[in-house]
Amino acid sequence: MKTKISILGSLTLMLVIIWQSCVYDDKTHTYSITITPQELPSVVPGFSFPEDSAKIYGWLKNQETESITKHAWGIWAGLTSNSNQIYLNDTLLIYETWLGISDIARLCANNDSSGGCSKIKATRERLDFPNQLSHTFGTPAPQKVDENLDLYVSVSYDPNASCFATKNLLLNQSTIDSLIVLDGIGAIKPFPSNSISIKPTYYIGKVSDSLICIPAWQGPADNLSQQYKPSEWKSYIYVDVSNSQKAGKIAVPITDKVDAPPATAVVNLNEFIHYAIDSAAAAYINIQEGVQAGKVSAGDLVILVCMHVATKEISNWTWQTFFWTTNPAQPDFPSSEWEAALRPSQLNGAASHYAVSTAYAMVWPNQPITGGTNEGVIPIIAYDPYLEPGLSKFGNVNKLDPAYQFGMQSNCMSCHAFATLNTIKGRSLNYSADQYVDMNDTIFKGWVKLDFAWSINANINFEK
Repeated sequence: MKTKISILGSLTLMLVIIWQSCVYDDKTHTYSITITPQELPSVVPGFSFPEDSAKIYGWLKNQETESITKHAWGIWAGLTSNSNQIYLNDTLLIYETWLGISDIARLCANNDSSGGCSKIKATRERLDFPNQLSHTFGTPAPQKVDENLDLYVSVSYDPNASCFATKNLLLNQSTIDSLIVLDGIGAIKPFPSNSISIKPTYYIGKVSDSLICIPAWQGPADNLSQQYKPSEWKSYIYVDVSNSQKAGKIAVPITDKVDAPPATAVVNLNEFIHYAIDSAAAAYINIQEGVQAGKVSAGDLVILVCMHVATKEISNWTWQTFFWTTNPAQPDFPSSEWEAALRPSQLNGAASHYAVSTAYAMVWPNQPITGGTNEGVIPIIAYDPYLEPGLSKFGNVNKLDPAYQFGMQSNCMSCHAFATLNTIKGRSLNYSADQYVDMNDTIFKGWVKLDFAWSINANINFEK
């Protein structure tokens, strides 16, 4: 069972590990003790960020899924381009330079309203046990987590979002309390249109293992009304940490874990975005592991299997998920072969081995922010295969289909619409499967809407 980080554990971590690293800028040939967050670059010709919202709404009105998918790929190309900053012998990708939510929460806790605008950080974002798998929605006792499968996540904001969050002290409960509307709906200020929030999902493997076994997504179960955790996929590939396989090899998953997998199930480590964990990060993960302290060591591998990405280019944000796939030209649902065919040529190396799934709307036809309907619409399904399929019993009344209560029936935008807080510690509305959500629905009465940011809910500072 995974445990929450205790105050004592955090103090132990601070006392045991006091460590700084040097960052080298390969472009300016200078050294620094800090990482400089960089804004999303335009890598693909014709890509624009932030795109004009009127243009995106035009795509939605006309259901221009090709334009939507190309825009999502442009975002991915920017996120995974090199920053020229070398940290622990790794050239950081653009997204790896961004302030993590734990950094932003700490700045807010210190009432440092300009801290998120300083554009420096000391280390990579810390890795946490996925909040979705233990979210209690205000129940009196935490739920037990029986299985993690070595999946950990981080959340980061781009420089624009991090600056906005600290300027407005969005991660302080006192800020939320001030926005409560008696007998009405409260809301934080909306993030600026050039904001980006990301949630990478990583698999952690031992560097000492010559092969690392990873569950490989091969599409949803036939019955969508069920939990479908990675342990239930019965689909595994093996990662060769020595990169001795043929480059570009397409692994064929096997149904059981074995000591000596067939060569067809093995793929090179460099087909994944990955990095080696440092001693501070290893210690932090071991504290979360509780009774399994010592499980992770410096040098062990953090392997990206999936990433949620949201941009505030439209009111309800754009939503795209990128997940590693055995065959990047023919990915399984929630992606498709036609979406893969739109990958830009500027994507190369490990970044080109991921599939895309988009949710720029909740349903087709796209509905207005308020005053829309769930009648006569077609659901848009999009999710992180490594996280959401394991979810169930969402609880919120689903106005599109009451049977929609499971992760394989979800849509990123619909679920994040319910990101809320009130004055009671840990309380929020529940997750949701796909449906149209009217942002003035009476369900929000008595709550403060968090502009779709579950990351605020999960990292709020409860001041005394």
